Amino acid sequence: MTAPFIHTEKNAPYIYLTRLAALMPCVVFAVFAYGIRAIILLSLSVAGFMLTDIVAAKLIRRHAKGEYFDVSSIVSGLTFGLLLSPETPVTAVIAGILFGSVIVKQLFGGAGSNILFPATAAVLFTNTVFPSSFSGFSKPLGDWFAFVSIVSGKVTNPDYSGLSYPEIISGFAGSLLGVSCCLMILIGLVFMLVKGTIRIYAPAGYMLTLFAGFPLTHISTIISSQGLHQYVLFILSSGVMFIAVYCLGDYTTVPSRPLPAVTAGIVCGVFTLILYGRVSDVTMLVSPVVAVNFMSFVLDYFSKSISRRGRRSREVDLL
Repeated sequence: MTAPFIHTEKNAPYIYLTRLAALMPCVVFAVFAYGIRAIILLSLSVAGFMLTDIVAAKLIRRHAKGEYFDVSSIVSGLTFGLLLSPETPVTAVIAGILFGSVIVKQLFGGAGSNILFPATAAVLFTNTVFPSSFSGFSKPLGDWFAFVSIVSGKVTNPDYSGLSYPEIISGFAGSLLGVSCCLMILIGLVFMLVKGTIRIYAPAGYMLTLFAGFPLTHISTIISSQGLHQYVLFILSSGVMFIAVYCLGDYTTVPSRPLPAVTAGIVCGVFTLILYGRVSDVTMLVSPVVAVNFMSFVLDYFSKSISRRGRRSREVDLL
């Protein structure tokens, strides 16, 4: 099944395998920073998405074409897991997996046919149904063997206002499991660029909107040292870079043509700035992606229409 917005000679298994490899730096950081909790939550997310995808596909009598293993389940599971709070209880994770795999992915035709990005839709659902799961975050490198919180759901609220800029860049301003270390995200981005499995238009439009828009929406505080610290913290450690690279770089749910892709990125960035400080951090991150996913097919359709009209106009001029 061909994804609705894919325009590339590379096949689906190659794209998913390179995206899986690109996620590995963030996985390594998550395990390093949060220890056994990260291992349990990421393993559960991957195993859950794989199992539910297989069972749902058999029940719907849909089988993958070809002789390759469907890696999209692993990619969806890892992305979902990295967007979870280290304190997320297991019950919330299971609920999110069922929603993301069965409702968002399989009911819309399986890998390559879904209109929503399964990981962000699943996180938004989990945050809506289990809001306490994202109401606090553990400090990275706190207790490597702590895992009681993923059973009890008890949350904490560390203070990151005193972190230095090198600490922020290194990912010590922990929030969700694998989104706070910009260095690991950049490694994944460079890898996908080299492999040619990411279109940079939407991520670039998104990040440029945030770079330019955040100072304008916080003009009263950005000139102070505390405001600059908040700006750097938002760009590098809040998770917006992870969203740009691993969610808005998705071939299936975001247009790959330059004009609609850049538009989708800008719209997502504007939504993010509007929500910043008004809703929880995870809602600020994932709900604009879900909204843009709904808009993507419209943007792609109108871009094709504009392109066709442009070609007809040139043909008339030549006549």
